[in-house]
Amino acid sequence: MAGKVTAEDRAAEKTKASPNRPPTTTLVRLCLAAWLIPGLGHWLVGRRWRALILFASITIMFALGLAMQGQIFSTGSASYLEVLGHYGELCVGLAMPAAKFFGYAGGDPFFVSSDFGTAYLVAAGMLNTLAVLDCFDIAMRRKV
Repeated sequence: MAGKVTAEDRAAEKTKASPNRPPTTTLVRLCLAAWLIPGLGHWLVGRRWRALILFASITIMFALGLAMQGQIFSTGSASYLEVLGHYGELCVGLAMPAAKFFGYAGGDPFFVSSDFGTAYLVAAGMLNTLAVLDCFDIAMRRKV
């Protein structure tokens, strides 16, 4: 059966064509670095411009959320949405514990732009999550 290509032949071609996978410890360290400091994972992979753009955009978005007195959610709430908001804000990395360390206890809910500030804080965390996943894909050589 010279003309037929089986599924086993296709799988063998894919394994030959795909480059070796990086060690798991390297991937974990890379993703942890990308999560803690936005853009650091891309910097370590060699994508300098993308790292600078991600660092600037996530940091500015987080700073604007703080300036607009966005609310910091907690896990002790009875509302599932507030718990999800807490994890969304936590995804921004070291910026959230640093903000709490320097005395930011959460915004004033009666401040005019407080809702927008909260949205900026959560969006910064979600953008950082996407950046971590992008860094993982680059390290796995699934993305050029």
